[in-house]
Amino acid sequence: MCGIIGYVGTSPALPYLLKGLEQLEYRGYDSAGVAVMEKEGPRVVKSVGSTVRLREKVSGQSFSGGVGIGHTRWATHGVPSEANAHPQWAGSLFIVHNGIVENERILREELEAGGAVFLSETDTETIVHLVHREMESGKPFGEAVRTVLPVLEGSYSFLIAHADPSEPLIAVHRGAPLLLGTCSHGVFVASDMTAFPGEVQSTLPLEVDDMVTIRSDGRFEILSLAEGKARVPTLVSRSHQGGHGKGEYPHYMFKEIGEQPEMLDRLLSSRIRTERGRLSVRFSPAAERALLGAKRIRIVGCGTSFHAGLLGKYRIESLAGIPVEVDVASEFRYREPILDPATDLLVLLTQSGETADTLAALRMAREAGVPTLSLVNVEGSTADREADAAIFLEAGPEFGVAATKTFLSQITLLTLIALFLAPEVRLAEKEGRSRDEILSDFLKLPMLLDKTLSLSTGVTAMSRSLEEVSTVLFMGRGGDFPLALEGALKLKEISYIHAEGYAGGELKHGPLALVEKGTPVVSLLSPDERLVPKMISNMKETLSRGAFLLSIGSERFQDDFSSVSSLSLSLPDCSPIFFPLVAAVPLQLLAYHTACFKGYDVDRPRNLAKSVTVE
Repeated sequence: MCGIIGYVGTSPALPYLLKGLEQLEYRGYDSAGVAVMEKEGPRVVKSVGSTVRLREKVSGQSFSGGVGIGHTRWATHGVPSEANAHPQWAGSLFIVHNGIVENERILREELEAGGAVFLSETDTETIVHLVHREMESGKPFGEAVRTVLPVLEGSYSFLIAHADPSEPLIAVHRGAPLLLGTCSHGVFVASDMTAFPGEVQSTLPLEVDDMVTIRSDGRFEILSLAEGKARVPTLVSRSHQGGHGKGEYPHYMFKEIGEQPEMLDRLLSSRIRTERGRLSVRFSPAAERALLGAKRIRIVGCGTSFHAGLLGKYRIESLAGIPVEVDVASEFRYREPILDPATDLLVLLTQSGETADTLAALRMAREAGVPTLSLVNVEGSTADREADAAIFLEAGPEFGVAATKTFLSQITLLTLIALFLAPEVRLAEKEGRSRDEILSDFLKLPMLLDKTLSLSTGVTAMSRSLEEVSTVLFMGRGGDFPLALEGALKLKEISYIHAEGYAGGELKHGPLALVEKGTPVVSLLSPDERLVPKMISNMKETLSRGAFLLSIGSERFQDDFSSVSSLSLSLPDCSPIFFPLVAAVPLQLLAYHTACFKGYDVDRPRNLAKSVTVE
């Protein structure tokens, strides 16, 4: 979950390291640091907090070295402090590391027994001490690194540099993502392509068990540790995605919420085609083969992606009639699921394509011979490369830690998958409309999102009412239940208010005990005539216990829910199939404005990181 970057070239390394770390802060921002190999000796600068503080510390200093490494940290071993910030070092070696060394305690005890002195609580420091010990025994730099790797347990990557700038920079990929980037003046290596400057035109995603030696003249060699031989790299042209800056917006999250109508329009235009005068859904041939061959679909994801998967289950089972199971990725492989290659398709939901638990589920399915399909936002990511097929979210860069437009893209694609798989006769039975008619309405959704974004005054009033509360409950039925879970997650992520989502029908099975005078309850009401009366009944149950009711529903049933609500928001009318896509927007804004009123940094919520690359 940390971000690492290295540079070897003819230009001063420091400006590239600082800019790269700023782009990697979504991966962690507890602390940051750099090491630059100068002719007169290595220089290390570290700070607690964001890269702004690091930049302040190096301001006014002169750095000219063309070899350097940098790190932005999300703490896993040891509290955020300068001592625990990377780079760590031993002797003439300096290291930055992303991941976890699971046997760190045993290795540390062994090293300390041999006389090693540790300056931090990090597992990272054990790696550099081990390599230093091997070099002290007479091994060359590269051989010393290779000797150490078999004793390190866990999933990780690291960059290790020598104080002598003529020595190579070594990069090791043992499970946490790393990419190379080349340009006219040097070679970059980083956790994410966003860390590369604009002049990098060619990139190479490294593979697990790659060890790269980058020399001072710009040449690099890739050794496949698994195969024990050199690997010939194939560089690919870099695809540039715009929108990296906040522009005039106060936060990335607010900007990304506002980008959703345009994103949705772009996504629908790429997936809905006109064929023989009728609308249809289209994916890549590989993705379509995977979907059409499935008799049972298993969806795995973490956090927001898990909630999207739950909504996908509702849509696929209802419209397509195909059974769907949804798992939290971190639990999937440990519950020993029964996988059947003849019937199953594993669908992986991951924004970054690097989520450790989701990738572990992917590899488990592959070992069992089960086809895999990733819904991923980052082209060239591990989930893209390792899955049998991929469908891209096309959400563009998302820098806010709390997922917004990627969630909308995921539930859009899962709904499109349901419509792709649905037999025409079943759609007529369930919806009373043809696929062509449903897709025609789907194409109007960006306009509805625009209208929803204009309802900011109503959302702001709701957020004001939550500013001083300690607990909020969310509830919904049908497809609104996963949305209630997501609304609660958004609020707790960035406003630090305890929030929980429940199915409306579960209220009497425990959650109602939490309701007392003034307890805020957010109710979601999809325009489903079967469910609205039941939700109104649930709302009245909380009202009779003193709840402060906030409701978000379709304007079609405005009179029904506004009459029992303290505050209500009426959304543009649409089919129940599409309501979660429209209602997701005010839930995101509710969390955003509440966090802003409380004075929190919504883009960098405490203790969280955007890309979770450790288990």
